[in-house]
Amino acid sequence: ILYKNKKYNKKKLFNISEDKFSLPYIVKPNNEGSTIGLTKVDKENQLDGAISLALEFSQEIIIEKYISGREITVGILGDQPMPIVEIFSERNPVMADNMPKSKEQQGGFQFRDKQKQDRSKEPMHHGSGFVISADGYVITNAHVIDNVFDGNGIVYVTFNNYEEYETELVNYDIESDIALLKIKDNNKKFPFVVWGKTPEVGDKAIAIGSPMNLSFTATFGNVSAIDRLVTRAPVFVPFIQTDTSINPGNSGGPLFNSAGKLIGINTMIISSGEGVGSVGLGFAIDGNYAQRIIERLKTGEKITRPFIGILYRPVKKDDTIYYIAGQGAYIDKIVEKGPAHNLLKPNDIILKVDGKAFKTKLFAVELVKRKPNTKIVFTVVRDEYIIDVELILGEK
Repeated sequence: ILYKNKKYNKKKLFNISEDKFSLPYIVKPNNEGSTIGLTKVDKENQLDGAISLALEFSQEIIIEKYISGREITVGILGDQPMPIVEIFSERNPVMADNMPKSKEQQGGFQFRDKQKQDRSKEPMHHGSGFVISADGYVITNAHVIDNVFDGNGIVYVTFNNYEEYETELVNYDIESDIALLKIKDNNKKFPFVVWGKTPEVGDKAIAIGSPMNLSFTATFGNVSAIDRLVTRAPVFVPFIQTDTSINPGNSGGPLFNSAGKLIGINTMIISSGEGVGSVGLGFAIDGNYAQRIIERLKTGEKITRPFIGILYRPVKKDDTIYYIAGQGAYIDKIVEKGPAHNLLKPNDIILKVDGKAFKTKLFAVELVKRKPNTKIVFTVVRDEYIIDVELILGEK
């Protein structure tokens, strides 16, 4: 079914659709050789959003039957620009003449290892990124552009059709390793990615970026794990683990699902001691977490986080009759004069946060969903009695 121009009759559309085929179906721009802007529609209430997205890229849209088993991926062919960019972060040459050259790590966690190398004054960084809005907001990893955080340099983005633009640094969060850029061209609309839902283990995954200076390389794999916490990142940043091939240069680029929707930001890998690159252990910042940080970055605020001032461990079976494997937090120590001081006690067992049970490993992830200086309620086991404890989150 082909609809021209930016007007369509929704009732007529569904009448025609019901005659020809039933849900699900595909809505896409009529751009030969590119599937950017393509959406799989599973429910009728998704139609408006799918059509609006497709019309961003073409005056004509096509609706066709979805064939089970046929993978839908983001388009990487044709002359239309993808919403993925190659990023060059160039430090002012006057400031960079005597700076050390970049050295790749030999094994372990690569791309954001703060303890083993300081890259912040290197003259040139290279990585990947993606556009999140038609007005040109771009996301990448903070470590890709940290050499210009002091204002002495320029960040350029290049699209797959070779168009290059200068950007301005809007904001960044070093802890999350996320940076927000804005393309300096207010008179143009850009293609942009669409966020997807949290994947499941075993789902297909696609990474697009510029590893080893090989621009706009697409690699394919699977989601190996979700909610993965890694040692070189804060405990409140959840990652998607993937066996999709990721290498230096992929940093800051998108991880897509098979429908071409964004599920994560490629950030780091684990490699062998010989520094051979990808060994199938790649990590992308979880998309839901990233979206919360990005919305805050857009406001220009400095990202701070809540804290409660406790030291905790997993709950053991012998700790309480309310034990559930993998859930809750056993308090070992209360930080003096912290938000929890005189409210929570050592040996308390936190079962719920604001009425919601949580996995022990994701306790910090759950806390940072909230803003500092706001109220939080813990459901606690104390002397085998269940009580609610209310406190105001601190800020750091």
